Amino acid sequence: MLAVYGSIAIVVASSVTYHLAQKSISGGSSLFASLASAYAMAMLLSLVGMYFQTGRIDITEIFSTRNWQVLLLGLAIFGIEVGVLLTYRAGASISTLPIIVNGVVMACLIPLGMLLYREHLTINSVIGIILIASGMWVLCVSGHA
Repeated sequence: MLAVYGSIAIVVASSVTYHLAQKSISGGSSLFASLASAYAMAMLLSLVGMYFQTGRIDITEIFSTRNWQVLLLGLAIFGIEVGVLLTYRAGASISTLPIIVNGVVMACLIPLGMLLYREHLTINSVIGIILIASGMWVLCVSGHA
């Protein structure tokens, strides 16, 4: 259970840091230079993690993991980064953007989870979905989106 909650804590702390950093990046700087710097930090941390996990940094292993899922993940990460940065530069609110984006993502993933992974909806899940959708609706109609 600690592994689950510890992992969730890492995601939450990283997500908060992510949005604070994205919102704070200067609008005058190059979008892609900012992303290149961020990816360089991520690459460095990934190599350090690889070393601590395996005791070595094996370049052949890095390139051998280039299957379609990893390439798709890279494309998705890039799209998220560019999309969030552009949305903040357009004036989006840090207090509502994550709620709206994650709510829409949830709406997309529910049917995909059911179709691709045979996941099931429980009554608690349905109630949660309704509450999240209601909150998104309130934010959108109140002009806070």
